Amino acid sequence: MRALLASGILLGTGAIGTSALWSTTAATTSQEFTTANVDIRANGEKSLSFSFPEALLPGRSTAFVIKVQNIGSVPFTYTATVQSPDALGRAVTLSYATGVAPSNGACPGAGTSTTITGTPTEFRATTSWLSPTTGVDALCLQLSLPTTADGALAGQSGSARFIFSATGMP
Repeated sequence: MRALLASGILLGTGAIGTSALWSTTAATTSQEFTTANVDIRANGEKSLSFSFPEALLPGRSTAFVIKVQNIGSVPFTYTATVQSPDALGRAVTLSYATGVAPSNGACPGAGTSTTITGTPTEFRATTSWLSPTTGVDALCLQLSLPTTADGALAGQSGSARFIFSATGMP
């Protein structure tokens, strides 16, 4: 019996002595990652100066195409605003059409006119994404001088500032 008790104690301590706590760790390193860039251009330029081709008379218009380009790495939508610092620029109205060439000083299919003021006025807000690196939206911009234009504007020069602002895909 003593031998049996001794072996029971030995077996009991053997079971306790063989249990162990195991642990391990592993480390990983990511591959290189980069940030996206949103890059909008007008006719390939960050800052574009251009002239409308026709001189304006009351009741007439002039038109010019600007290609809004996405040369960044992610799709984007954009808004376009217009403003003018001078009397002639604020006397004309702006309308636009997409994907058309000017004809006889006008943009075929041009929509609603926007009044140009001294502060930025939004005239276009896209809802579809312009594709990265190759996306282009051709805007035919049409300026019209109303028949009711002030005679003091005759022989004057004016300007308009167009600002295109992009928002990248979230």
